[in-house]
Amino acid sequence: MAYSKITTNKRGVLQAKIQAYGLDPATGKSKLYVKTIHNIDGLSEAKFKKYVTKAEIEFEESIKLTGKTSALDGVVSDGVLTFTQLVKEWKATVLQNLSKSYYSRICDTEGKFTEFLVEHHLADKPISAITVRHVQLFLNSFCSGERTATNLAKLKNPLPDSINFREMIREKIINANSLYRLKHLEGGVNISTAKNICKYCHIKFDDYFEQIFKVREYSAETIKGHRRILRTIFNEAVRYEWITKNPVCKTKVGASTSSCNISLKPIEEKEVFSLTEVKQFLKLLDELPEDLIYRRVTLKFMVLTGVRTAELHGLRWSDFDFDKRIVHIRRNRLATDGFGIYEKDPKSRTSKRDIPLPAELLDDLRKYMDWFRLADDEFDSKLDEYYFSVNIFREPEVKSSTGQWLAKFEKKHGLKRVSPHGLRHTYCSILLAQNVPIQTVSKYLGHSDSTITLEVYSHFIPDTQERVTDALSNLLNS
Repeated sequence: MAYSKITTNKRGVLQAKIQAYGLDPATGKSKLYVKTIHNIDGLSEAKFKKYVTKAEIEFEESIKLTGKTSALDGVVSDGVLTFTQLVKEWKATVLQNLSKSYYSRICDTEGKFTEFLVEHHLADKPISAITVRHVQLFLNSFCSGERTATNLAKLKNPLPDSINFREMIREKIINANSLYRLKHLEGGVNISTAKNICKYCHIKFDDYFEQIFKVREYSAETIKGHRRILRTIFNEAVRYEWITKNPVCKTKVGASTSSCNISLKPIEEKEVFSLTEVKQFLKLLDELPEDLIYRRVTLKFMVLTGVRTAELHGLRWSDFDFDKRIVHIRRNRLATDGFGIYEKDPKSRTSKRDIPLPAELLDDLRKYMDWFRLADDEFDSKLDEYYFSVNIFREPEVKSSTGQWLAKFEKKHGLKRVSPHGLRHTYCSILLAQNVPIQTVSKYLGHSDSTITLEVYSHFIPDTQERVTDALSNLLNS
């Protein structure tokens, strides 16, 4: 079993030393393997602990692989280890021990980095040929924006006067709205439609149309995510002694030298409802017709419990305890490309929690249960089979549908645009604004450490400065 110890170096930066025993493939005897992880991305202590826990699992599993006759499934005997070969073996370990969403992120990073290696003629070279400069150029490529083609085309030259546009509409080559947008608003139409126009009018696509491209910009946190994955992959190569230094460790993301983790930036007031706004939001939900009860109750539930969206979709009716007036958060329900919809444990160990339910919400929940009973007389004996968040057919809700419906609802009623996760922020800010202790709020949010709650939401605690100055004034005047 792997053992780790977290300390700080001379500069006060967190680091972890992981130790584990395994077989030495050369001698067949037990050997102590050691790996050091440095918090070069400036993660908070709580996040760094979670990162180290994952690294322990990867380290222990990779040590088991060294006990095999070939450390990398035949790669050692070839004398050349490529990035593709290394990541293939590592991904198999990740899929077995870690989350599917993390595996998908690895595949995304692998695909982008492999494309970069092919472009620079490094894909079939040993990983020792990949330098710090290569990795830095890869990371820098995200900052310049990624130009990607869309399935739309727009006019670059006016269409010939001889074209009969009404006839094209009658023949359903294009509809009137799309044609107006194309001619007068310089908008785009589907490429297949543009090609049908060219075929119908006997003109060349390249003479009159051009494909529309869009530039995708990446946030610093997204780039850091790719960097973390690459660093972990190359750490495996260091452990296998194919390289002596990890080229990713000397790279930088952005110009800032700050050690703060931007994923823990304070929540802005525009991202949450104020107390007045949330009262209006709840009032408008209560005015929804009964056939939208599945929307009304789930959104009220989110703002009155602060659950994450994945936790909401993982809830079953068996998780509710009406006698104790609590709900048990026990699982996430997620959808990931390549794996479809699946369940997993909540985000962290402390995310498994019990949240109290206000009396007014309990009344709504009972009415919501009656709505389920209308479709199934045996509903009460099948509580574990029914999900809480469903569509009108009582089928499990798709994650994106909640956000899309909420956005339309807010726009229709002139409300501030607050996302489903913003409802979680609203829950926290309202509790703090009413002087609920930070430790209690952190517990119900499922944060692994109350310092996370304080770092993100401290500005919602009322009159902090005034209370400090009053306390000092009392001391000086006593």
